[in-house]
Amino acid sequence: MLYGILIFTMQKGKKSSRSASSQYSFKPGEIRQIVLSALGLGILLGGTFLVTPNFPIIYSLFASLIKDISRKDIPKAKIRRALKTLEKKEIIELDQRGGEVFVTLKGMFTPVTLKYSLKPLLELKRKKQKWSGKWFMVFFDIPVKQNNKRNYLRKYLKDIGFYPYQQSVYIYPYECEQEVVLIKKIVESAKYLSYVVAEKIENDKPVKIYFGLS
Repeated sequence: MLYGILIFTMQKGKKSSRSASSQYSFKPGEIRQIVLSALGLGILLGGTFLVTPNFPIIYSLFASLIKDISRKDIPKAKIRRALKTLEKKEIIELDQRGGEVFVTLKGMFTPVTLKYSLKPLLELKRKKQKWSGKWFMVFFDIPVKQNNKRNYLRKYLKDIGFYPYQQSVYIYPYECEQEVVLIKKIVESAKYLSYVVAEKIENDKPVKIYFGLS
């Protein structure tokens, strides 16, 4: 099993005044998902992308990832509560040593963790990369008798940011081969995926609109 360790310092001090960030409202479980996304994303971004065991994530990086993912300043108290909830669900481990808290993410290759981590990773590519004009596509041909798995894979690809070009063809405008490799590691039906790079596709207008490329 692969692990990622987040290390940050718990600072004691006076309570700060009510900030503008406290005005944000969050759906039930939303902060936990954001925290989990930041943990997984920090590991994926650390060292050659293909998940380094015990990769340390400094709290400042973790906090910036949370802000980048959520586009909100989440109060530290709410982040700590989310970490405690994830610990109770046995998704992470918390180990306090003196003034430091070690947060260990269990099982990086789980459907929930990987899904929440890949989505912001793909979004970061959209924000920071210039489109080359190429299309990066995944095809799959899952047997009819495995209809539930086919539907699950379709929803999974759409949820993390792919565009449904056809029923069994999904598109992304930026290179994503390593992301597809990770999907194949965790989603059973993804073993049927084939990765293709296309210079041009027909009827690309709605795809460009979807990704904000027009």
